[in-house]
Amino acid sequence: MNAYEFITSLNHVPMVMNGNKAIKASKSEQRRWLQNKAVVINGVKPGPDDEIQFPVTSLIFFQKSIERRCTMC
Repeated sequence: MNAYEFITSLNHVPMVMNGNKAIKASKSEQRRWLQNKAVVINGVKPGPDDEIQFPVTSLIFFQKSIERRCTMC
């Protein structure tokens, strides 16, 4: 399974803000996160088409951002 398929298959992903309202990120937004290396899976920053290794033990969104960082274990 590639990283994009894995991220889009998750039930819970970080929300994006639309004004004052939080909404689920679109699939294209999730692809951009992977392209911009904003997602770390098992200590690796994969691109959208990179294969990931299972089991996934660590998933971090926006590692460099103090305000937006989201860690899923």
